[in-house]
Amino acid sequence: MSNPSESAQSTYTPPESPSPNLQTTLLFVEALNEWNFSKVAPLFDDSLEHHVLPKSLGRPVLGKEEYLINFKKAMPLFKYFNVRRYVGSSAGESVSGSPYGNEYMLIIHFAPPKEGGDGLPKISKIKEFIDSARVLKFFEEERGKGAGEIADAVSQVIGGA
Repeated sequence: MSNPSESAQSTYTPPESPSPNLQTTLLFVEALNEWNFSKVAPLFDDSLEHHVLPKSLGRPVLGKEEYLINFKKAMPLFKYFNVRRYVGSSAGESVSGSPYGNEYMLIIHFAPPKEGGDGLPKISKIKEFIDSARVLKFFEEERGKGAGEIADAVSQVIGGA
């Protein structure tokens, strides 16, 4: 039996003239897939709120500065990070060799473009629903391999314990 979300991913083609919000979303996915901090950071509005859900994880809401600081600290933990568009999953590998995979659902809110900017809206809020059991297990394993400090920084970004 096929997985509908996987087949949707392989057949999705962005429209020839995507809306400004979709353009920003596509740039965000591209920047994550390139694991490029300098491309991710400018996509966020100064009012950014990053929520990791479910709330039972007890993760604090991060503002733009906090999120970007922790995101930058997280980058060395992964050799690569690949977001599969519109499926809401990712695959990666930690520097210690642990596979990382997660399922996501992102709800992205946008702020209107600012005068003098690039004309695209900026991301003002992300509600990121994660596979909490998988994330908690990954970070426990990384801490066990001596990657505790980096794992702690990453957990601030993507919701580990």
